[in-house]
Amino acid sequence: MSPAARAPRTIREVVALVNPHSRHGSATGAADAAITALRARGIGVDVRSGTDALDARRVAAEAVAGDADALVVIGGDGTIAGALASACGTSMPVGVIPAGTGNDHARALAVPVGDPDAAADIIAAGHTRAVDLAALQAGSESMVFGTVAAIGLDAAVTERAVAMRWPRGQARYPLAAVAEIARLRPHPVEVTVDDEVLRLDAVMVAVGNTPTYGGGMRVCPDAQIDDGLLDVTVVAHTSRSRLLRLFPTIYRGTHVRHRGVHTRRSRSVSVRSADPLPVSADGEILGVTPVTIDIRSRAVEFLVPAL
Repeated sequence: MSPAARAPRTIREVVALVNPHSRHGSATGAADAAITALRARGIGVDVRSGTDALDARRVAAEAVAGDADALVVIGGDGTIAGALASACGTSMPVGVIPAGTGNDHARALAVPVGDPDAAADIIAAGHTRAVDLAALQAGSESMVFGTVAAIGLDAAVTERAVAMRWPRGQARYPLAAVAEIARLRPHPVEVTVDDEVLRLDAVMVAVGNTPTYGGGMRVCPDAQIDDGLLDVTVVAHTSRSRLLRLFPTIYRGTHVRHRGVHTRRSRSVSVRSADPLPVSADGEILGVTPVTIDIRSRAVEFLVPAL
């Protein structure tokens, strides 16, 4: 679905939410460059950062309630997710200057990664796009997310990768995957997709509002950020050797052609399991199953490249 054309916003003043801990603290240089680039384009920048994830959400809420023309996130997908909780359902546009490990929001929005000047140009131009978010509930924990929710193996891989100090960047994910596959065991799950129920021993369930997670892994390759639907990918349990062969195909999105990989599309998804399985979204570990996820159509506006 093509985003509706709309007149660009006038962007004169922004609140910049900076995560100093993105990429284990190595993103500070990118943040400095991004702030300099915004100011060079005549944009006033109120720089703020949170001491932790909860404090960052407070800062984002204050920014959305204020008089700025946009909330600009300088960081990774987890920092963006915290901002989305505040911007969801409001008229405040969100700008992204990617400075994290995965940067999958930026990929879905065609915002260049590793180029603060190009990202600043997009924000200054003021073109917006209304996109979907997903609302997730896992036990007493809840959040809205923009990219992919992972349940099972992929959530465990994310948890391990985030904790790794070496190597930096996306190279952590394949190493974490090999380690988690080595200790894998089957988990009976029940996946309800709208009115259909799938019962099987599963390795993982991915629920995507966008195609990628983990820095470009195309786990839900046909997902679209503004179609009002969630894409669901369920991988049935199989041998460790077969999973190790399957894993690299996720980067290309061709895993969905393999036997034992089930795909669906829906507005709501719930996952129950015999054993509690880890749940993550936008690269952040949230809780364990059971989990429910619902789409929120056109819930937030991002500043994006002009069509």
